[in-house]
Amino acid sequence: MENLTDYNSDFAKLELNNNAIKQLSLTRKWALFLSIIGFVFIGLIILTVVIAFSLSGNDNPSSGLQFLPLLVISTVYFFPIYFLFQFSSYSKKAVKNNDSIQFSKALKYLKNHYQFMGILIIILTGFYLLLGATMLTSSEFLNSF
Repeated sequence: MENLTDYNSDFAKLELNNNAIKQLSLTRKWALFLSIIGFVFIGLIILTVVIAFSLSGNDNPSSGLQFLPLLVISTVYFFPIYFLFQFSSYSKKAVKNNDSIQFSKALKYLKNHYQFMGILIIILTGFYLLLGATMLTSSEFLNSF
């Protein structure tokens, strides 16, 4: 089941039993489903931007700037969805071929997914705290007059 060796050793070996492989296979399927749904939503966001931009008219060169936040959101959203899709793809290959190298790549993409989401949460939390502090400061400033 599991050989306990030094974590940093190149010879560390981890064997998965049938239950672990079954759980990995189920996780892979859900990851594939979520990534496909994510790609569809990204496509819908981009399609919405293209349609809205074409309907708004191109008279004003700055009219495209109103759609910039949606394009930024879809770009940022693409990376964790891509990592999830790659995890699913490499997990499928690993289970199908009993290949530890593919399994290692799958785990790398899963780590990238969670790392990206963690960093994104830290950035958004900092942004919201800064925004809240700015709002409190500006409202106190405005109320003093």
